[in-house]
Amino acid sequence: IDNIPIKLNAAAILREGALYQRKMEQELKRIENLLQGAGDPSEFLEWQKQMRGKDLEEQLAEIECRRLQGKLSHEEAVLAHQNVIQENKKKADLMREEKAELMHQYAEKRLQEQKEVRELVKQVVEGHKNAKQAKIKLQKYKQQIVQEVCEENRELLRQALEEEEEKLRKRYELIQQIRAIESLPSLRHKFVDLTETGGHGLICEMSIVELRERLALLREAQKAAEEEKRDQIIHEKQAKEQLLLDKLDQISLFRAELGRAAALKQEEKKRKSQSGERPVKDERVLNLQKKIIEKAMERKKQAGLL
Repeated sequence: IDNIPIKLNAAAILREGALYQRKMEQELKRIENLLQGAGDPSEFLEWQKQMRGKDLEEQLAEIECRRLQGKLSHEEAVLAHQNVIQENKKKADLMREEKAELMHQYAEKRLQEQKEVRELVKQVVEGHKNAKQAKIKLQKYKQQIVQEVCEENRELLRQALEEEEEKLRKRYELIQQIRAIESLPSLRHKFVDLTETGGHGLICEMSIVELRERLALLREAQKAAEEEKRDQIIHEKQAKEQLLLDKLDQISLFRAELGRAAALKQEEKKRKSQSGERPVKDERVLNLQKKIIEKAMERKKQAGLL
């Protein structure tokens, strides 16, 4: 489908216009070089294309080698896992024999420990009498600590009450001072002359009337500046819109020419690629495939033994 309407913003229009402008300047420069006797770089571009194709084939072969190496590593890991299982089976048999011997030794050791426990129980019964006297001393020591803590708490409470009384006294004095200040008479009505200055002796001193006149003049000047700036913005906006329209016309022309050139190039490429050759596989890929088959057969054989 041709001529699909696409809505572009100002930045996209200017960016695409600059791109086509650079392409046009490059094409004009190439034509000028050809007119001056310079060679056509098409042969170099074809050679460069062939070299890129070879590089691409090498990269694809390298990717395939990595994939096959990963598959080979997987086969080797599975085979190693099977070998570990077989080795663990042998170790398990050996451990069962050792476990039976250890159980026999453990039974003998338990009999000896039961004898030692009976002896220890006798010693604990004898030491229970001494423990009772120590418990009475500990209880007396705890009662002494509780009495000391109660005395300390009473002293802290007394200090807190004294501090709170001092705060209340200061607050009462402050309230009395505020009430005394509020009871003083104040002048509520005062005549103000707007034409008089403050009398501070300054050169730039003005009355309120002069300040109002100066403010009105400043507002008029600000309004005139805003009107002038608004007119300038409108002119700039109109110029920008005209520039965007010119760029859109230029872009439409370039797109049409590029579409025709791309169609011709596609037809030429299709005509050249009628007879394609199948690429030969890399030798490293073939060797890795052979190794993978061998490891898979060895793994299946090991699985049968297990």
